Amino acid sequence: MRILVNAMAMTGLLTGIARYLRNMYSEMACLEQVDVSYLTGKEVVEDTPPLADSMKWEKATAAVWKLPDFAVFCLRSVHWLRYEQILRGICRGEKIDIYHETAFVPAKLPDVPTVFSIYDLSIRRYRETHPQERVWFFEYFFKRRLPFAGHILTISEFIRQEIIDELKLPPEMVSSVPLAPDPIFGPRSREQVHEVLEHYGLPDSYLLFVGSLEPRKNIDCVINALQDARTDIPLVLAGWHGWGSKKWLETAKKAGLSGRIYIIGHIPDAHLAAIYNGATVLVYPSLYEGFGLPIVEAMACGCPVICSNVASMPEVAGEGALLIDPQNSDELASAIETVVTDSETRDNLVSQGHARTKLLSWQRTARETLTVFQKVSAEQ
Repeated sequence: MRILVNAMAMTGLLTGIARYLRNMYSEMACLEQVDVSYLTGKEVVEDTPPLADSMKWEKATAAVWKLPDFAVFCLRSVHWLRYEQILRGICRGEKIDIYHETAFVPAKLPDVPTVFSIYDLSIRRYRETHPQERVWFFEYFFKRRLPFAGHILTISEFIRQEIIDELKLPPEMVSSVPLAPDPIFGPRSREQVHEVLEHYGLPDSYLLFVGSLEPRKNIDCVINALQDARTDIPLVLAGWHGWGSKKWLETAKKAGLSGRIYIIGHIPDAHLAAIYNGATVLVYPSLYEGFGLPIVEAMACGCPVICSNVASMPEVAGEGALLIDPQNSDELASAIETVVTDSETRDNLVSQGHARTKLLSWQRTARETLTVFQKVSAEQ
């Protein structure tokens, strides 16, 4: 089977989508009778394309977001139409069995079976948590391009059901395949953890949040809980700065919490694994997730988890996390107090987390995804 992948999401920063695609296709390429090629936006390559330099990528993204929304929408649209033209030219010249669309919308590709990945419906359900230009782009292209998708692939059963209900699609047209923690996330020695904490100037005990610092991640709730919890444990925020205002920074400053908050940005995975290992608990009160990779990454590292009781997160966490209402910072504060002070609760969460991650693997993700591709190809 010859598979062509839109690899543009794999060439930016190593955030959730890029991590998913790189891990899954690393395993897919090892399966028999599978030939994977990657379209970078300009050319087709046979090997997984390299990631961007994180500092250059963040600077370029920040520069684009300084432009007016309409200008960014126009640039994005022209870039997408050019991409579609390149894609159609490639597919005319080569035999492609499946095209895997990994972008926000499917490409206009009439003659090749397309499997379109939808990671979540946040851009429809939580539009205010996305840049305006991204919403405009989605609204303009999504309805026009959805008919070109032969099948929808998503990453949790919760999102699968949302897609069926929201888009009025037949259930057999939508499949869900769960993700897994990256193999780099696992136990580290005390010495390794200490070395990384020292490198970033972090304390020995801390709460941890991992993810882009964007509105949907609900950092405000974490800051409010930090004020209310009967503990003075500090907070470490690891992840790309994201977009949108950071009102929670002003809240933290006014509450006198600035000295308890460490913002370390996007860091190498090897360092992140050590920071997971050293954390007292991962706090993840996101308003909405298609999967929530930090949940299982923390579990793989033996870090207890507190996460939201909405969207896909209960499905992903299973019995391995304390679930809280992300709209209620008092619940988060209480959960933090419990995990910080109760070693039995911590140990149970670690044990349940390990059991949960044993059910997930990228080999499984690749095999089940290939089954979807084979089914779609056979139906054409």
